[in-house]
Amino acid sequence: MEQIGRDFRAYVASYHIPDCTVEQVDEDHITLTTPHARGEVIFYAFEGAPEIVELRIEDADCACEPKFFLHFQLTDESRAKELFGEMASELQQHDLFHTTRVLLCCTAGLTTSMFASKLAEAAKTLSLNYTFEAIPLDQARTEGGSYDVVLLAPQVGYQRDAVAESFPNAVVVEIPAKVFASFDAGSALRLVMHVLSDHTVFPEHDGTNLKLARDLKNDRRIMVVTAINRPRSSWIGWRIYDKGTIVAHGSVTKPTHDLRDVEDLLATLHVRGWNPSDLDAIGIAVPGVINRGTVALAAKHVTDYELGRTLCKRYGTKVFVDNNANAAAVGCYVSQDEYDSVVLHTQQTGFLVGGQGIVVDGHLVKGRKNFAGELTPLYGAIHEPDRSKRDTSVAWTSEGMRKTVAPLLAADIALVAPDAIYVAVDLLDDMDALREEISRYFGSRLDAYIPDLIRVTDYRERIALGELALCLQKLSNPRPHRKH
Repeated sequence: MEQIGRDFRAYVASYHIPDCTVEQVDEDHITLTTPHARGEVIFYAFEGAPEIVELRIEDADCACEPKFFLHFQLTDESRAKELFGEMASELQQHDLFHTTRVLLCCTAGLTTSMFASKLAEAAKTLSLNYTFEAIPLDQARTEGGSYDVVLLAPQVGYQRDAVAESFPNAVVVEIPAKVFASFDAGSALRLVMHVLSDHTVFPEHDGTNLKLARDLKNDRRIMVVTAINRPRSSWIGWRIYDKGTIVAHGSVTKPTHDLRDVEDLLATLHVRGWNPSDLDAIGIAVPGVINRGTVALAAKHVTDYELGRTLCKRYGTKVFVDNNANAAAVGCYVSQDEYDSVVLHTQQTGFLVGGQGIVVDGHLVKGRKNFAGELTPLYGAIHEPDRSKRDTSVAWTSEGMRKTVAPLLAADIALVAPDAIYVAVDLLDDMDALREEISRYFGSRLDAYIPDLIRVTDYRERIALGELALCLQKLSNPRPHRKH
């Protein structure tokens, strides 16, 4: 055991977390137990290579999916302590695995009571620790209560701001009209998990496997790494495609987004036996502006992270890095053969600004320094010439999100005129209502130019397929770098 391993073991064993019992089970296994959760630090030795450390947090009372789960190679003690610090911080959250309380509200309560029963059945089937209650809106505002999420029926969605004042510690969001009208418990549960940024939104692999519908020579072995950043969680999934078939997959989950996690993931897989020389390429789809494999992510104050070059030099394998919305747009394009020009719009509940990927006549539009599809300047020009009047409440209701997104899509139609627009926005499930909102900018004489609007419910799958297609394209038709 090297000195760094001994020092890190001692660091973990002596770390103080309130109300937490630390036990060294053996030389390679340390447990951290709180009244609500159980943490584990496990060391794995590999001949001729640094140790691998596994960090995991699970519910103390049931074997559900871990809330925190990753592996990393023990080569940098400061990095190891940083990651363990994130784990320790999660363990100190007393509500980490508490029962999620969801309140449904409408005018009378009868309809929502029936819906709450369906949701409870669905949550039980999925082994989710959720409870659902339904009461009339007036009663809810009078009585208040401790809830994690308040779901408003569409007919009372306009009162979202007033309800939010009565439930300051809850996420208040409107149930999309089609979901409520059809008692679609599955979609409603996905919405709850989405707004809570729960890791269960991102299964490792749910069996859905979109296929390439375009004429791409798919005889390669390619690893695809997909990173999705949410307000309160980060998920990184990986797959190895062998001639289009998924032959291996996995994921990590943690509360913060860090591009070094991608490096840690690949280093761990490498030590465990993955051979990069067996791959034709590694494709990585991450948030941010990507320019020649370098990532800039303003929200994380990242300006020039050379992810592609670093990994290419380390593993001697071709590495391609792309923006995840761009990859999703390509995924929408290659999964069908009806539309040659498409726009993919993605936006999280509660976020005023989303992102886009644009494919025109089969070619991904990246623009100067790959900035195409970054919507912040366009959003500002349309919605908030005076930033002091920013109203974030509009991103929590279907109507508000529709009014936010529609003018952006109208601009896409005017500038790009795509054959179809794919919409990956949880609150926008009614494409007819979205079309009607967009038509306000065109008038009856120009309605014919509004393209097909298609709702995306498998965004992660679109990213993975799109990144696979981008890798295949770059391998078969390499082009010199643009001067930008």
